[in-house]
Amino acid sequence: MYKISDDAKTILLLCGRLGGDSEAKPLQQREYNQLVQWLLEQGLRPADMLVPDIVIEAAKGTRLPETRLTELLNRGVQLGFAIEKWNQGGIWVICRSDPEYPTRLKKHLKDKSPPILFCVGERSLLQGGGLAIVGSRNVDNDGEEFTKQVSAWCAHGGLPVVSGGARGVDQIAMKSALDAGGCVIGILADNLLKKSVSRDVRYAISEERLLLFSPYHPEAHFMIGSAMGRNKLIYAMADYGLVISAEHNKGGTWAGAVEELKRKKARPVFVHLSGSVPPGNTKLIEQGAFSFPEWNPDSDPLALLKGEIDRMPKKHSYKQELFTYAARNPPIPQTVEEPETPM
Repeated sequence: MYKISDDAKTILLLCGRLGGDSEAKPLQQREYNQLVQWLLEQGLRPADMLVPDIVIEAAKGTRLPETRLTELLNRGVQLGFAIEKWNQGGIWVICRSDPEYPTRLKKHLKDKSPPILFCVGERSLLQGGGLAIVGSRNVDNDGEEFTKQVSAWCAHGGLPVVSGGARGVDQIAMKSALDAGGCVIGILADNLLKKSVSRDVRYAISEERLLLFSPYHPEAHFMIGSAMGRNKLIYAMADYGLVISAEHNKGGTWAGAVEELKRKKARPVFVHLSGSVPPGNTKLIEQGAFSFPEWNPDSDPLALLKGEIDRMPKKHSYKQELFTYAARNPPIPQTVEEPETPM
């Protein structure tokens, strides 16, 4: 059974939806960041909030209601039942202050990185890296075939595929990469617990080739807002993005790509332009995306994409830390000290 850290327990109590009789509303990310700022100023950690006197001081320092903080922190019984249920599904929990928490999320999203991640699968994949493949739910035949080919190419070249698990391009990309023997990182917006127990998922996890995680409750239902919020995590966990199909100025694929392209230190975003593609693909080029380069099944995916970016004019150059994934020998995650990143 996975042992959850005291910090993670505290953050779950403060921010998680656990059910039960409590009427206190869990802290929103903005409120949690406010509390974190106060904790940092005091030289404290989230777990210190389990001390009643610190709760009183925290309420004064953050102007969060003391009764609300106390009621949230008193949900230990509900938390115990929830953790037991999650463990039965193979789900483990990490928080921003845990060494395993993806450094990529902290660096790329700063205080917008989720306080809690619910995870199932291969822990070494939390290091991230790879090609984020995204697109519409209703992708056409050309887009579907291209997705399958590119995903298999990444798998054969040892480059993980990062996607969101939604119907359409996401599921096609993830399944194609796994079928080709590759590694996949899936960031889900809903139903992590249900999806974690499916036969295909358990098989890929047993082979240490799949990681699924979500910033939302493991039994959360699909919501458009959750899917939109999940998009930035997909790009943050990858080295590059590839949009297979996007509607112009409409839908989560378009919004997620534009959000990333507007980021100060954006991931390079490529767009599929060959064959029949929707107008949104071309419009993303106007937003700063790049046409996906020509490739062949024997080329090295990471080298090709890096070389393509290196050839771009200086005004389009990207400075980033690339992670080359050794598919058969995944490195052991290293603890990274980043005092400037949020707890």
